Amino acid sequence: MLPLFSASGSGSGEGSAAEIQLLTDQELMALWEQTQVAVAVIESRGGMPNTARRYEKAVLFELQRRLAQRPAGELFGTKAPEDPLPDVEALPHIMMVQA
Repeated sequence: MLPLFSASGSGSGEGSAAEIQLLTDQELMALWEQTQVAVAVIESRGGMPNTARRYEKAVLFELQRRLAQRPAGELFGTKAPEDPLPDVEALPHIMMVQA
């Protein structure tokens, strides 16, 4: 049986973070899925999945970092992220008056 998850801990975690940054988005998602399986298997056997959890956190952090760097148009599905804001003065105004 081949191992589902393989990790070599360096202790500080700096080496693994640098390696994770070199992965593509698809590779990061595959690694994240592997960590989920590894955690489940380790916990089902009564073990402590500390290394798998550290990798999971590092992968999630990298995915969030990449997502935050994307332009708003890509994140929210608009084709032109530089769309001008609506002209507030041209919009109709509604005033509520209580008698």
